[in-house]
Amino acid sequence: MRPNNRKQLERFAAALAVLLLVSSPSVWALTIALSDDDGWDAIGFQAAKRALAAAGHTVVLAGPLNEQSGSSAAINMTDLRITKRRDDEGALEYSVAIGDGTESAEPATSALVAIDIARQRTGRTPDLLVSGINIGANIGAATQFSGTVGAAIAALSSMLNGAVPAIAISTDPMCGESTPDCRAANEAHFARVADFLVAFIARLERKAGSLEGKKGLLPLGVGLNINYPPLPEPAGVLLTRQGRTVTFTDDLVVSFGADTVTVNIGCHEPCADVPVGTTVPGGITEIIPDDTPEIPNADTTWYAKGYITIVPITPDYTAGTPNPFPLK
Repeated sequence: MRPNNRKQLERFAAALAVLLLVSSPSVWALTIALSDDDGWDAIGFQAAKRALAAAGHTVVLAGPLNEQSGSSAAINMTDLRITKRRDDEGALEYSVAIGDGTESAEPATSALVAIDIARQRTGRTPDLLVSGINIGANIGAATQFSGTVGAAIAALSSMLNGAVPAIAISTDPMCGESTPDCRAANEAHFARVADFLVAFIARLERKAGSLEGKKGLLPLGVGLNINYPPLPEPAGVLLTRQGRTVTFTDDLVVSFGADTVTVNIGCHEPCADVPVGTTVPGGITEIIPDDTPEIPNADTTWYAKGYITIVPITPDYTAGTPNPFPLK
């Protein structure tokens, strides 16, 4: 199946639209490779591991040594340092570094390591790669920079370890304070998101092969980018499309309910006329309001209204239909 076929994706969207926000038991146990971009021991990552293992799935977790947000689908080809961290709670856990073992590997690399270890453990390709649960939504224009989504894209590519169905899942935390109450609130929230993930996978299991007779959890080459709002009871679940705007909090985390902004990155002082060999500091120069009009049915719009959004994603960068640059 060509994953950029519009009619097939529309049928897929219609099938997913019937998913309900309810818990349900797994249909059968899967082998799931698990990765993220927040680090192998991050709160959301560990919540996903516990929920998936408790549901009876075989889980192999491999995450970056430490937080690597904004890495997109960058990978490290060689010189990896893979450390086994735990073998408990029904899951194998590894951290992935490079060089002397103190520098973190990229999230996409960690995803490919998780897939390879899962294959070693079971003798076959894993049924699914889950990337997340990420701390911070990955919606709209921020999606292409996300290491969480990038890890899913790497898994979907047939060039890298062989194509594996993939889900990226993210949420904003309930709060950001360093207090026991805030930590408890966030732990409870990530547990809810993890329960949704388990129920969602179970629904996919029930519908395996329902798209034009195809087998497997998802059509070949098509993954899902799921974002769960920071609410005790979301408004519902919607199949949407990726928006074109982006929202950030003050600490540059994509956030629920924040204003739409443009982030300018460049020189902190004029760079154009400095002498050759001169080094000038740079980075984010300003963050300004963005009045870019959002497209209809965007994930940014529905997420801000409290909905869980689901966007089909593929590693195929071909422009959609109609092609704005048709070949002669």
